[in-house]
Amino acid sequence: MKNFLQLIVLTTIIIVSLTACSEQQRSDIMRKIKEKQFENGIKKLPTHNEPMPEYPQIEFPSELSREEINKNIWYVNRQVVQNVNRTIYFSKNKHEDGERDLVQNREDSEYYRNIYGVTVNGDCAVQDFYSENDQKQMELVIIKKNECESWKSKPFDGMAIWYDKDGKINKEQGIAWLNKGELERYIEENKQTQEIIYSKRNIRPNIHKTISVSIENIPNIKRSAAIECEYNEKENKIEKVILFHADNMVTKVRFVDNKLDPSQSILWTAQGKGHISSIKQEMVEPIQNLAWRICGVKNEQSAENKIE
Repeated sequence: MKNFLQLIVLTTIIIVSLTACSEQQRSDIMRKIKEKQFENGIKKLPTHNEPMPEYPQIEFPSELSREEINKNIWYVNRQVVQNVNRTIYFSKNKHEDGERDLVQNREDSEYYRNIYGVTVNGDCAVQDFYSENDQKQMELVIIKKNECESWKSKPFDGMAIWYDKDGKINKEQGIAWLNKGELERYIEENKQTQEIIYSKRNIRPNIHKTISVSIENIPNIKRSAAIECEYNEKENKIEKVILFHADNMVTKVRFVDNKLDPSQSILWTAQGKGHISSIKQEMVEPIQNLAWRICGVKNEQSAENKIE
């Protein structure tokens, strides 16, 4: 009875205080009450002994070190078994399919390609340049033998980097590290969604890991500063998704058959303590759709949600 009377008195004091306070003061008091409620709620959750994930520090490089470029040159040249040293020129006009015609001289060209040599399989070691100023348009890479004289050729082996005419890395095309046709990792910038995407294969067998940084503009997920995904490409299965929030909190989300399970997520506080938590229902679909897109999941369950 005594505790009940104390609660009534305390509630009356809070109501009277809020009435007498300014709008800003009332807002501050309510915020502190909510923070205390959240803190008390966290204390009641069962703890989880898994360590807090490390926040991904990913930035798009404005340039690559000479060491990285030299390492790529060494790697590509090691594949060459016969030197060629031939130059071809691509026209200023481009066809609808993206192809360009070969022209006879530099004056009529937009780009030119130096073909330095061929591999044991007949593939070509090439590098493209802008005809206007001799600025490199792409780093040295290997392309397939049937694409040596095609502007639509795709890098097959080595470090694929594209440059603008002023010598800066083209962020939209990004940087790709390839090994005999297999994409091992890449980094690119998506201006439309304000993202920097970093992807790396083979963390474990058949696992594809992707980190997306700066996703504050994604609707309903404004608290997330980054998302990390581990995806089993062979089984088309999300292994793990972690949301790194802007307020130094981290949420590890559980997926079952590529569907988010809102009841068994793990929340780490800023102090690094993990707790079993749950996700609000209105957040389930946005987080799930974001994970599908970032991980690259092929969802065959409905045409509406299918990701190509």
